[in-house]
Amino acid sequence: MVPRRQVIGAWLLLAGFCSLWLGVAWDGQWHVDVGPDTFFTAPHLMFYFGTALIGLTSLVVVLTSREPAGSSVRVLGFHAPMAFLVGGLGAAGHLTYGMVDLWWHTIYGFDLLESTPSHLSLQIAMQVQAIAVIMAFAALRETRSGLWGLAAAGAFSVASSSILLDGSVMGVRLNLLGAGALAAWTLCVIAGITRSAWWVGALGLVYIAVHAATYFFPPVATSLYAEGIGQPIRDNALGIPMVALAMPLLFPVLAFLAAGVVRIARRRDVSPVVTMAVVGAAVGFVAALSVFIIEGSEGGFLVNTVLATVLGAVAGRFGWQSAALMRHSARQAVTA
Repeated sequence: MVPRRQVIGAWLLLAGFCSLWLGVAWDGQWHVDVGPDTFFTAPHLMFYFGTALIGLTSLVVVLTSREPAGSSVRVLGFHAPMAFLVGGLGAAGHLTYGMVDLWWHTIYGFDLLESTPSHLSLQIAMQVQAIAVIMAFAALRETRSGLWGLAAAGAFSVASSSILLDGSVMGVRLNLLGAGALAAWTLCVIAGITRSAWWVGALGLVYIAVHAATYFFPPVATSLYAEGIGQPIRDNALGIPMVALAMPLLFPVLAFLAAGVVRIARRRDVSPVVTMAVVGAAVGFVAALSVFIIEGSEGGFLVNTVLATVLGAVAGRFGWQSAALMRHSARQAVTA
């Protein structure tokens, strides 16, 4: 049986990441509708609260885990559960880069762009925390509530991947490759952990809820907060939820299609590795196609599509392997 502190800890990690993600979406909306900001704003406090909750929860679970288990790593005499060790490191990195962001604001003042060194580091640390939440719920896959938590963790992982990278290098769109690969990885991880087509589809359903929250919350919160502190909204502000629009809009459809592929592959006894590679490649291809349809093909369509498809296939296979490791570690933790 999974220790109760790890069960409670997993849900606190999920709550923390929910606050973290919605705070980031709110911060992005503030930049668009109001303009430059300083470090100490409500959106910043919201997402730093989320990462602080992840960090403190991880610390408490690690400090109270003294019994050895298969998913534990021995650190300074403590047997730290792997998920909470990863979550703690991600949160520590996030808070550290938060101080770098404070230094950036102190030196340079307002943020005029989102793509600053401190912001990029914060985004990477956020993705590490998203993976930690998935790992925490992988150990709870024997319960229905744990499976729903796993689906929610996967949905937030896909959502946060949409802002992981920005810009392009030699015509290669980094945001496309990052979001496509992580979406493929997450889908295949959920398939591998649950071994169920139904829960792959459930990931798509929960993603719709996460997308809806990201769509409606930031504009409303921005308007109310700006009014509350007497900050004027830009004359040309449209109130469009920019972060929500950056999220992969077709992901629920891809999740439902992937669920069908998984179901057919199991009935026909197709190799899971092949199945996950095909699913990942399809996710990468559709991601590239949708991006160029929506944003336009300014150049590099063929290169970006090929790279996204290949990287998606690799990420899909790696997702299946990652799921196998999580299942194995969780099984040892339960029987240890």
